[in-house]
Amino acid sequence: MHRAQALAATALLLVACAPPPEPEPQRPLRIAVHSDPLSLDPHFKNEVLTYSILGNVYETLTDFGANMRIRPALAERWENPDDVTWRFVLRSGVRFHDGRELTADDVAASLERARRHPQSNFSSYLVAVDEIRAVDPRTVEVTTHRPYPILLNKLAFVAIVPQDEQAEGEIRRPIGTGPYRLAAFHPGDRVELVAFEDYRAGRAAESRIEFLTATAPEERLALLLTGEADIAHSLRPEEFERLQTAPCCRSLASDSLLVEYLSLRTSKPPFADPRVRQAIDLAIDRRQLVETALRGYAEPLGQLAGINVFGYDPEIEPPARDLERARSLLAEAGYEDGLDLEIEFRLGRRFEALGQQLAEAGIRVRPIARPWSEMYRRLDDDEVDFYLGGVLAITADASDIFDSIVHSRDPAKGYGQSNHLRYSNPELDRWIEESGRNLDMIDRRSTLQNGMRLVAEDRGFIALYAPRGLYGVGRDVDWQPRIDAMLIAYEMRRR
Repeated sequence: MHRAQALAATALLLVACAPPPEPEPQRPLRIAVHSDPLSLDPHFKNEVLTYSILGNVYETLTDFGANMRIRPALAERWENPDDVTWRFVLRSGVRFHDGRELTADDVAASLERARRHPQSNFSSYLVAVDEIRAVDPRTVEVTTHRPYPILLNKLAFVAIVPQDEQAEGEIRRPIGTGPYRLAAFHPGDRVELVAFEDYRAGRAAESRIEFLTATAPEERLALLLTGEADIAHSLRPEEFERLQTAPCCRSLASDSLLVEYLSLRTSKPPFADPRVRQAIDLAIDRRQLVETALRGYAEPLGQLAGINVFGYDPEIEPPARDLERARSLLAEAGYEDGLDLEIEFRLGRRFEALGQQLAEAGIRVRPIARPWSEMYRRLDDDEVDFYLGGVLAITADASDIFDSIVHSRDPAKGYGQSNHLRYSNPELDRWIEESGRNLDMIDRRSTLQNGMRLVAEDRGFIALYAPRGLYGVGRDVDWQPRIDAMLIAYEMRRR
């Protein structure tokens, strides 16, 4: 054989015998969101995006499927020995990310921490709970003050952490049982998650997930269009409609549990005067806002719950706009020349059209848009008097709203943890506490609807509309948005 041919044959043999090259690591699936998580502690910030991100790391006793039906999670099953006792049997062999096995002591301590920790934002989910105890290594017993049929819904939002990680301070090193564990957190940039190999339901399809912080909606859209992100969360209608002709991506809209609203500090002038609150309410044309500013991707509302929430009252119509009456009420309240206000909200929310409507009634409002971390801190620190925000009945039950944002702050009972502007109405407080005792679901719906009317009439909270969830998704990603707005990476996969 010719020497060159021999060398070539040897080279071919070496190539054939050589091990195949290592495959390149799969690129993370990237989700562009408007903010960092406000905390890595799952009990500190009852805020939907924070909870959504951490929901990939932590789990709960129960959870909701995409159809919003309650199902077992860390609890394998449960029973009710009597009307006020719930006995939960845990799945066997569940492990935390550091290898420890989940026990009833972890669960009991986690529920107590969410209920008692002075910085917990989740105590409103446990207002009916009287006692929690570990019966044996796999059994937890929860006793309520009264029969409370929706306890399973509420427990779906109280994360379970290891017992010895539950210091009095803030958890900064998340250890959960979820399908992903935290790899790194770069504030202002991204959260990196990696699949947990020993996850109880099997390893996630996507090995790595990154939540990219992009404050502006147009920035999230740009990340999607350039291929730097696979999902763009919380788009505005104009960004959403641009995607309808983009070959790289799909635009997906979903129903939502969210309501956008105005919150007013009713303990201070000018909002202490009910005539001023009514004037603001009557100055707003919700239908026009939906048709123009939101391009039809919302439903106008006159109450703090949308049609997908148990307790929504179809008979509460959005108030009709009445500029003449609004100006007259302002004059009666001593503001003949109108009113000058400041309103605060998260960057990315829209105020221009609403501000123009208010100005036509003589209510001149200076908008102040802040990054969400700053905005939330100001709300927590009691520094805001007029706020444009959103509220989500996360269990699809109106009691979420009544217990957390409408009831007066009451740390001893667990109520009002998200009542940032310190709204207080003793009559409503009594009604909220009594309504939790109602076991008949038809009667309970009527009771919740009555509460919606009381809140609407007092106008400490002025509902605007229920926006649809608007997302951009790469064409190679299989995922459907959820009505509860959760970004569950275990449900996502690339083709």
